[in-house]
Amino acid sequence: MSNIIFITGGARSGKSDLAVKLAKDSGGKVAFIATATAGDEEMSERIRRHKESRPSEWTTIEESRDVASAINSAYGNDVLIIDCLTLLLSNLICESDDIGDTGWILDEVNKITEAARAFEGTVIIISNELGMGIVPENRLAREFRDLAGRGNQIVAWSADEVYVCFSGIPVRIKG
Repeated sequence: MSNIIFITGGARSGKSDLAVKLAKDSGGKVAFIATATAGDEEMSERIRRHKESRPSEWTTIEESRDVASAINSAYGNDVLIIDCLTLLLSNLICESDDIGDTGWILDEVNKITEAARAFEGTVIIISNELGMGIVPENRLAREFRDLAGRGNQIVAWSADEVYVCFSGIPVRIKG
C-alpha cells in the first residue's frame, strides 16, 4: 500500500530535513530521487553537500526529467524521497518551446502522482511554495510561479499527508 507525503514551504524552511527525518524514522530502505542539475560550480557544490549529508546506505537516483520512470524503477525500496518538484518543473519549463503551454508539464506531475500511488511504500515529495511573494516582473517568472502552484496543488490533492515548513518548524495540514 502506498503512502504519499507532500512537504512544501519556502527556501531553507526545513523541508529536506523533515523528509530525511521521516525516511530515517521509517527504518526502511531509502532511495533519494534528485532532480537538480549542476549548471555551475556553486550548484555542483550544493549537490555534493546534499549527497554527503545523506546516509551512505541510501541509493541516489539522479533524474532531472522523468521522475515517474525513476519511481517505477525504484521498487525494492521502502521509502522514496523526491527532492524537489520545483527544480523538476524548472528543468521542464526551461526546455519548453512555448512557456505559455505548460499543460504537458502538468501531465508529467500527474504521472508522478500515479507512479507514487502505485509504489508499494512511502513516497515523500518536496516542493517550494512560491505563491506567497510578490508578482514576478517577467513572463517566464510568472509562468513558472503559476506552474509551481498548479503542480503543488496536484500533488497535495493526491497526498495522504501534507506538511508546510516555516523557519524549520513543520506544520501538518492534511492527514
